[in-house]
Amino acid sequence: MQKSIIEYIVTNEKELDDIVFDLTPGDRICFSGDLGAGKSTYIRYILRKYLDDPTLIVRSPTYTYYQQYWANIYHMDLYRLEDYDTFVSIWGTEILEDNNTISLIEWPEILGESIKPTKKISIELMEDGKRKIIITKL
Repeated sequence: MQKSIIEYIVTNEKELDDIVFDLTPGDRICFSGDLGAGKSTYIRYILRKYLDDPTLIVRSPTYTYYQQYWANIYHMDLYRLEDYDTFVSIWGTEILEDNNTISLIEWPEILGESIKPTKKISIELMEDGKRKIIITKL
């Protein structure tokens, strides 16, 4: 499969509806960006669209590390993890190794090379308040 990169400039949250994509079992999607860039907001839009529930409450699981939706979708926020061993201790590796799960991972840097993402999404808050979203399909 060939790597592809698509870049979007978003001025408001409603425009995220136009760049939501399908999720497939086995997806490991890594989100990067500074605090407040919009990673959790974008994940909320993806989950609401995929699960066909516009009122779905999606909060960043900063203190619980991950939140499960349905039987196979996980939203992970690894910001507070101290090291990879902690990720292992919370059963994170089992989730990522299961090819039937879909993982949306904020702050994936702590995982190093232990996973191969299917997509990388970078979100950058620009000076004018817009956000640049770069989606790299691997």
